[in-house]
Amino acid sequence: MEPLRIGVLGAARISEPAIVTPAQLTGTRLVAVAARDSSRAESFARQHGVERVVGSYEALVDDPEVEAIYNPLANGL
Repeated sequence: MEPLRIGVLGAARISEPAIVTPAQLTGTRLVAVAARDSSRAESFARQHGVERVVGSYEALVDDPEVEAIYNPLANGL
């Protein structure tokens, strides 16, 4: 069975204990991250082994490689 491919909305600190660590422990792939600040998204991707950065939240949601989305964003976003 292929590992689940997850996209991450935002580069929030809560993502590490909430999705990065569990993904590492289960073999889940973090395939994409999007954030309002692209440099922060790039840093997050490098630090946590996310495969690529996409340019917008919408692009991540529409990405056919993403099977599930982790959303740590505030409700208003």
